[in-house]
Amino acid sequence: MSLININFIISALVIIAVFVLQYVFNMAPCDMCLVERYPYYLLIIIGLASIIFKFEKRATIKRIANYASILILLFGFLYTLRHVLVERGLVNLNSGCTSNLSDLSDKSKLLESLNQTPLIRCDEPTYLFNFISVAEANLIMTFLLLSITLYFVFLKNER
Repeated sequence: MSLININFIISALVIIAVFVLQYVFNMAPCDMCLVERYPYYLLIIIGLASIIFKFEKRATIKRIANYASILILLFGFLYTLRHVLVERGLVNLNSGCTSNLSDLSDKSKLLESLNQTPLIRCDEPTYLFNFISVAEANLIMTFLLLSITLYFVFLKNER
């Protein structure tokens, strides 16, 4: 089984899992959680393109797809790491995704701030099994996929 197929299958399973969490268990995602899905969507697109256009027979295109996968997963890992740090209060996110109600004296600013703040905040973790947040689980999954991809590309020479 090739690296592109592994990334395709795992990404599809992750997307199915988050849709089950969202629509079956009513765990609404925050804005950052939605962006964290993009790398998986891109890996699924690469996997489908590989199936349709038979990347296995085209070494240059396969190499480009593998290096693109590394960059996609690196972005996903760093973005998810930032989300975990925001959830844990170690990084301050200056956006409408967190609670920023510092000026309570001006009622119009307070009302505007409340209207712009989403219902699901990025700085409040949603926990799975009462011990790990969804973002932390995604960080682990992205790290594993990135590690597998780096292993295949650089140590197994699947370029």
